[in-house]
Formats: sequence, structure tokens, C-alpha cells
Amino acid sequence: MATLSEYFSKHEEQAFIGKAFLTIFAIMLIREYLSGLLMLFFILFPVLFLIYIRLQAAVLDMRPTDLLAQHITFMPVMHTDKELLRKETPYLTYGIVLLNVVIYYLLEVGFDNLEFIEKNLLFLPLEPNAWNIPASLFSSMFLHAGSGHLWGNMLFLWAIGSVVERRIGPQRFGILYLVTGLFGSLAYVLVEFLANGTAGHALGASGAISGIMGIFAVRCYFKSMVFPLPVLGIFSLIFPISLKVRLNSLVIIGLFFLADLSGGIGQLAGTNSSMIGHWAHLGGMISGMIIAGFLKLGKDAVEERHLEAGVQASHAKTGYAGGEKSIALVLQNSPDNSDALLAMARLKSKFTPTDEGREYYAKAIATLLRTRQQEAADVFKEYYQKYLKGLDPALLLTLAGVLQRRQDLNTASRCLEMAADDPDASPQIRERALLQNAILLNRMGLDEATGAAYQTYLREFPHGDSAAKARMYLGLPEPEMQPHTAPPPPPAAPRQTTDPIKQCPACREVMIKRTATNGEHAGKQFWVCTGYPASCKTVEAVG
Repeated sequence: MATLSEYFSKHEEQAFIGKAFLTIFAIMLIREYLSGLLMLFFILFPVLFLIYIRLQAAVLDMRPTDLLAQHITFMPVMHTDKELLRKETPYLTYGIVLLNVVIYYLLEVGFDNLEFIEKNLLFLPLEPNAWNIPASLFSSMFLHAGSGHLWGNMLFLWAIGSVVERRIGPQRFGILYLVTGLFGSLAYVLVEFLANGTAGHALGASGAISGIMGIFAVRCYFKSMVFPLPVLGIFSLIFPISLKVRLNSLVIIGLFFLADLSGGIGQLAGTNSSMIGHWAHLGGMISGMIIAGFLKLGKDAVEERHLEAGVQASHAKTGYAGGEKSIALVLQNSPDNSDALLAMARLKSKFTPTDEGREYYAKAIATLLRTRQQEAADVFKEYYQKYLKGLDPALLLTLAGVLQRRQDLNTASRCLEMAADDPDASPQIRERALLQNAILLNRMGLDEATGAAYQTYLREFPHGDSAAKARMYLGLPEPEMQPHTAPPPPPAAPRQTTDPIKQCPACREVMIKRTATNGEHAGKQFWVCTGYPASCKTVEAVG
């Protein structure tokens, strides 16, 4: 037993899948041998559930209504729980749902053309010919026998397809939807012919949806799904309140597979007379799993499973010990994964700021700035609340631009100040940060702070590109010297001069004569302090 435990500790994926199969086996045994107890449990369940809520609320010091809200749902269909990629909109899945609905209500219900559909668009067509056989392979996927058939399929496509499309992309999703649907139809017709010697005729999207389910079983085997369980019995028809029963998606898909296999065998044996195309479901699902394995989608699934475990651990108050290990595995294969970097930063900073946490925050923000700039700004604010320190000056300049666009001017100004104050900032970055901060402070209406910022800029970059703009704001005259773009003249040789030595009345430094070369004072001479403009701004007219 110790050897088996050691094996599963080294092979976590096999252990995860093994638990799912054991759960399926347990559910099948309970359904087969304890169905009477299940019925009794279902009748008593509302009372038992409410007792559980009261006790759990007392333990957690919560209001029972708040805890109840976390466990119930008004959505009566199965759906994926805690989907991290919800921001990615699955437009193709929604488009396929819309197309099926439009075809059913306009083509099948709205017009009197059922005979044409039966003769040409089912697979196989009732009157096969050279054009309708290949056409019906695809047309049959968008036809349904009734509104219940349609909406049952569409709800399941919405729950499963949206999750798969977010991970494999719309183009690949569309191709696999059609290919697995084609395999499902072929499997149904082939089994029907081999078993009964007759041609089968089928319609519906369930073969293609089962194919996507097979891909889901490989690519999203770790996902949990919410299975709504009505808690009010027959009154659920009036008050659609259901309990959120969370099950591993592999368990749910495994139960669907076994149900289809049992139904299909029953149809072959003559013990099941239902009109459900079980073999179309099985053909689509098996082909989906095979194609997903060929495309190596399972590798991406393993990485996402560890990422999801790490992200959940980074938010958890307890039970987060394995999260750091999971995130480390993700970063080994994808060192620029922004979600993994952020999760590791939060884990390293869960109780107190650390150097490692700060480093991971910096990497996460830099990575997010490439594609998700608004999120990068939010993460920076989260980081700054914990560390009260800046980041790389170039990174802070970029963040300041993002924050200005979202009108968070105070935080943007703070970023620019930190960039300018960083001793490792290059002169170019420091000049940009000082100037942009002065412009931003002026935009915020902070006149005194703006003046101080422009003075700092002039003191450090008296010949900068925006020095004239700064002097204009401060009301200072232009210095009488060669344009800053020209190289400074070589120092003049010592010479005797009859000019008297004049001291600056403000700082007692030596003042020298300069002749203004432009402006309204062009040609006039002025005494200018040798400290001008860095440390002293004294200028006096000669005579």
C-alpha cells in the first residue's frame, strides 16, 4: 500500500483520473443497489440541507442566508464552475447556437417543407443521390426533431462548447465541431447497417456536441461542473431553486458515456426502443477524445490544472500549501505566464512582503503590460499597497500612461515621482518622468506642485528639450547663450579685463556680463550669476 501511495504521489495526474473513475464506479453501485435509499434521501434532503446550513453558519459565524446564497443557483442547467477564462468571449459557440435556433424556427417550423428535409437533408437522406449524401453529412447537424431536442442540445453546447472554444480557439473549434459531428453520424449509420441491415436516418447536433464533450474530457478533465439539484421537489417548477452540486467534469462525462453505451447496447439487443441516437453520441465522443489526444491537448490541460490550483491557493486563507508547488510546475514550462507569476507573487506575499514576492510582482506586471494593460494597472495598485516601493523606472513610465488613460491621475503622478527618484534611472527616463509629472500636476490644477516640478526639471536639465516650456511657465527669461543643440564653446584663454568684479547680491557668487541675442532685450548687456539657472536665477541689467 505504501508503494501505491508513493506511485500516486509522483504521478498526480493518474491519481486525479483514478479518483474520478472510482467516483463513477461508486455512483453506479449506489444507483444499482441503493436506489430506494436515494429516493428517501431526496425526499428528506431539503430538511437535512437546511439543518446543515444552520450548523455551518454557526461554525463560520455567518448569516445563514449568506451561506445559503453560496450553495444555491437559479440556473437550472449544468455549467462549468469558476471559469478563469471568462473574459474570452466564445463567439463561435454563440453563433452556432443562434444558427441552430434560426434554422429550426425558420426552416423547419416556419415553412411547409418537411418532405424536402426528410428526402434530402437527413443523414442518410430518404432519397439519396449524388449531391444530397455529402450535403446531408453537414446539414443534419443543424436540424432537430422538436423544440425540446433543440434546446436540450443548445444548453449543453453552451455549457461545454464555450469552455472548449476559449482554450483551443474559434477556428480549431469550428473544424473539430464539424469533424466529430461527421464521425458521429457515420458511426450511427454504420452500426445501424451492421446490426439491422438497414440504412439509418438521423438528425441533430448531439453527435457534434458529444465530440466537443470528448475534447472537453481531455482538455478540461480537471474542471468542476455545477450540477443543479432541485431542492423543492415538485415545487421547483414554481420556484426554480437548485442546490449547486459540484462534480468533477470527468465524472459527469463518464456517466454520460456509460449511459449512451448502455442505451446503444439496449437498442442492438432490442431491449431499448428509444429514438435517441446513442451510437452517434458514442462515435462523436470517442472521435473527439482521439483527436484531442493526437493534438496533445492533454499537456495544456495539465498545466492549466496546476495553474488553477495555484490561483485558488493564492486567494485562500487556509489550505494553500500545495499551491506554490503547482505554480512552480507551471512556471517551469511557461516562465512568462502572467497568471502564474501573479499567483506566485500573492503566495510569496500572503502574510508579509518578501523580496521574492516583489520580484514576482514586477515580472507579472511587466508581462501583463504587453496584452492586458488595465489589469496590469490594478495589479500595480495591489502591489504598491503591500510594498510601498517602486518598480523599474521604465515600467513605471508605461504604467503612468495606462493610469492617465483611466483617469487615475494621483497614482500616475506617484509612478512618475518614483521613476524620477530612482537612482538607477537613466538621464533620459529621469528627464521624461520629471517633465510628464509637471504636465500632469498642471492638469490636476496643483499650481504650487507644478512650479516645484518645473524648477526641479530646470535645475537638472537646463538645456533639455522642454527647458523653454518650463521657463515660460515659471516666467523666467531665456539664458543668453548658444542654442543647447550646439556644442559648448571651448574655454577662452585667460585674459586681462578691465571689467570690475561684481558679486551676486543673492548668493555672493561672481556675476559675469552677457549680451542678450534674442527677444525684446536683444543687444543689451546683463549681469548674470554664474550659478544661473541651476542654483541661482539672479539677472541684472548693466548700468
